[in-house]
Amino acid sequence: MDVEAQSTEVKQSFSEKLIDLVVYCSLETGTMLGIGVISIENRSHPVFLDTWRKILLIAGFCLIIFNIKLLYYQQPPGYVVDIYSVLPLYFYGASILCFFFASFALFSKQDIVKELGILLLIINHAVILMIPYMLGYYSMGRADDISYIGEYVHISQTGSIQGWDIYPAAPILGAALKTLTGLPVNYISFIMPILFSFIFIGGLYLCCHFFLKERIILNIAIIASFILYLGPYNFLNTPHAMFFAYMPLYIFVLSRFIQNSTFENALLIFIPTILVPFMHPFIVFFISYLLLVLIVVGGQLNRIFPGNYRYASRPLLVLVIGFLSWFIYSQSLLGNFAQHYQSFIENSIEPVLFETTDKLSQINVDIFKIVKLLFVYYSRYFIPLLIIILGFAYLYVNRDKMSDRLKKSMFFFAFFYIVFLFAEVILFLNPFVAHQPDRITNLNFMVYAQVPLCALSLYVLSQKIHSINRRTILLVLLLTGIWSLSLFGVFNSPNIFKANDGLTYNEVEGMTWFYESKEYVNTIVPMSQIERFRDLFDEKKGLDKNIAMPEISDHFGYQSSDNSTFVDLNLKQGQQSNVVLLTIDELLYQKVPGYMEVGRFNADDFIRLREDPSINLVYQNKNIEIYTTV
Repeated sequence: MDVEAQSTEVKQSFSEKLIDLVVYCSLETGTMLGIGVISIENRSHPVFLDTWRKILLIAGFCLIIFNIKLLYYQQPPGYVVDIYSVLPLYFYGASILCFFFASFALFSKQDIVKELGILLLIINHAVILMIPYMLGYYSMGRADDISYIGEYVHISQTGSIQGWDIYPAAPILGAALKTLTGLPVNYISFIMPILFSFIFIGGLYLCCHFFLKERIILNIAIIASFILYLGPYNFLNTPHAMFFAYMPLYIFVLSRFIQNSTFENALLIFIPTILVPFMHPFIVFFISYLLLVLIVVGGQLNRIFPGNYRYASRPLLVLVIGFLSWFIYSQSLLGNFAQHYQSFIENSIEPVLFETTDKLSQINVDIFKIVKLLFVYYSRYFIPLLIIILGFAYLYVNRDKMSDRLKKSMFFFAFFYIVFLFAEVILFLNPFVAHQPDRITNLNFMVYAQVPLCALSLYVLSQKIHSINRRTILLVLLLTGIWSLSLFGVFNSPNIFKANDGLTYNEVEGMTWFYESKEYVNTIVPMSQIERFRDLFDEKKGLDKNIAMPEISDHFGYQSSDNSTFVDLNLKQGQQSNVVLLTIDELLYQKVPGYMEVGRFNADDFIRLREDPSINLVYQNKNIEIYTTV
């Protein structure tokens, strides 16, 4: 059975089981309904409201079945720049309604209604995360993501990590999952991010449940936890994204340890702390920073939430010893450190803030683009910030009417919001460690404090509304609005000035053919890092050579000459080369705002390339073409 046939079979099995689950829940909800006859004149009666919540829940489960069936019968389109364009708008409308119905059910006083509402939120979240798999993508990432998927294979086959993998915790987990399940590695590449996405949601809820006791605030926090804060990183296998998602759970366990330092809590905190050095340098920095803050200001924090904050020094000691041990052991890490240190001495690495500013200047940012980024891409951070500001303003004006416990909770989480903001500033401005701006702008540590603080702020603001029904509806509408905006920023697309990063089976098959068939001469690629495919294939293909990838001129050099060929413009005399052209490289500068302004390539360049007599087409698939020079 080939890979695509196996993918179709697993897809069918998943869809059928998920539909069976949803149908069962709908039937149970209907059985539980017992609508009865309620006087229309008594519409404010709690039983009447709960009846409507049950009806909406049944509608929500029906919509989920509709969306799953729609995904199941959707034909894989191959690579598209905008993944949102593949599915009809009513698919996203149904998802938004499901979120609204489920959120409304959470405010019921009947536990069974609340539980079914949470189940609907979980299924709706899972369906969104399964979109790329159901559309037939091999995985949802390129570059680093391809390398880590290949590392899953390497570890599962050899039991060892490769030299470049200096933070192997996530690849080890992926390899273990592959070994235990026997699933193809690209299926694991979908399962791992989905697993950590739910760990993120669960960790946020547990943190809120630990610190906040009021039922309505917890209901708001549950709904807010399902907002798609991770953005495109909901789909990637990169360690910094996965363990960023794990941090709320770590914070919850750490909080329990500080409040009650029993042997069980100590064991629960020390085991993951030992593993932190293997996660990612960002995570090492964040946890070290958090523990230091707890030690330094623990005396003041103890007045709000009692606990022995000095105990934070114990996991910090474990973390320092573990990091130094791994640092000394790992030659790659030492090499990386030496390289960064030398670079800093000679010429400080460009801070992320300056790199981000430079990129923004290249795409001619105007007010419209800024507003679009704020309200689509960063709505999950920007709108809650506005709510928090309004919440504190209302709290200040009505400070005499608010309870001391509520005010202490607000200031407690506001303190950590600022602390985590300062951590972001450090990462943006540090000249020591170079990294992509996208990592910092998407994976924002402030979210750990933002969720409970936003829930508290919404609760405070809602006190102005005396009608419980109106208050509930407005809260649910606002949270659904934030979730809806985050939904349209969860995939990389032209909406957020990016191209879909999904990797297709066509590209994997084409690069498999390339590695098996072509000589290792120079290989020219407009944009993609095709050398990463070596990490995916080398163990299976036994390859031990790297690909030489020379620089390529903008527009393939065609704009500088009307008569010269591709070989004359890009290669030295007598030099041979392959040319690999992926659909994403061709469409990037034609379809994605920002890249279109930069304009390195246009449609005419690719037309002329295909007609160029100095290269021959040797392989063609739906999303990949391979040429060789004559």
